[in-house]
Amino acid sequence: MLLNYQPIVDVRTRKVVKAEALARFPDSPSGLNTPEGFIPYAEQNGLMKSLTSWLFSTAFEFWASLGAAAPELSLNLSVHNLREPDLAERLLETARANGISPTRLWVEVGEGIFDVHDATSHQQLTALSNAGVRLCVDGLGPGLSPVTHLQLGDIPVREIKLDRHMTSEIDTDAAQRARVSGIADIARHLALDMAAKGIERGILIDQLARAGFVRLQGMAIAPPMDAETFRAYIRKPVPA
Repeated sequence: MLLNYQPIVDVRTRKVVKAEALARFPDSPSGLNTPEGFIPYAEQNGLMKSLTSWLFSTAFEFWASLGAAAPELSLNLSVHNLREPDLAERLLETARANGISPTRLWVEVGEGIFDVHDATSHQQLTALSNAGVRLCVDGLGPGLSPVTHLQLGDIPVREIKLDRHMTSEIDTDAAQRARVSGIADIARHLALDMAAKGIERGILIDQLARAGFVRLQGMAIAPPMDAETFRAYIRKPVPA
């Protein structure tokens, strides 16, 4: 298991403002070498807590080594993680041990967060939010509905991030463009930051920026990198 880091750029300044830590399992059997494969396996076999503790310690230790050059750091969590009653405590304790302020951290959770109604999950999200960690709802796709956006009021969300399936053809598909515009209107109404991932063509950058999505992530901007490649990348004057 290893961590890669993918830069997230603010297109207004062309600077890296955040990076997402991406767990990879490159030497595993086919089907387990991506998060889509090994996360369900870990969930089914009771390994998520150990995996998450490894994520915290590995990412925070590396982030501390970057010093003043470090942007904000975003970590992906499963909705299963949120049911761990000590999740927030473990994350915050590991951050403190590495000298990292919670206000420099983001937690990304998928759309499944909207289906989570148990008290433990809400307690963990509230504890993280109260400590200064910000929550991003990751990978919003065509399933976002008016009912869903109303549920955002029950969750301390600071940012939404569109999935590539929502943005991949906004330059040519009027219907997709309209959906993205509608989500942007909702986000502005709720005072949420707006991001998008999976940006694989340069033309999409301007399209999304015009719609209000200014934090962008994808191969057209920068690929995921190993730790030392990322260290060198962020030390460039204007890396993006």
